[in-house]
Amino acid sequence: ALGYVALYNHASPANCDYLMDFKQQTISIITVRSIAAGEELFINYNGDWNDEKAVWFTAS
Repeated sequence: ALGYVALYNHASPANCDYLMDFKQQTISIITVRSIAAGEELFINYNGDWNDEKAVWFTAS
């Protein structure tokens, strides 16, 4: 349903953010800092990339 976005793991804070365009029905992933080669890309499942509230599951 969400294409590749569903494959991103959670981190808090994350190194990526996502932008939802409801009119175009798209989700874009953007980085919020420089990413090193080979570094995993993370989004924050709470919505904002820097939201440090705990999620309902154990994140490793």
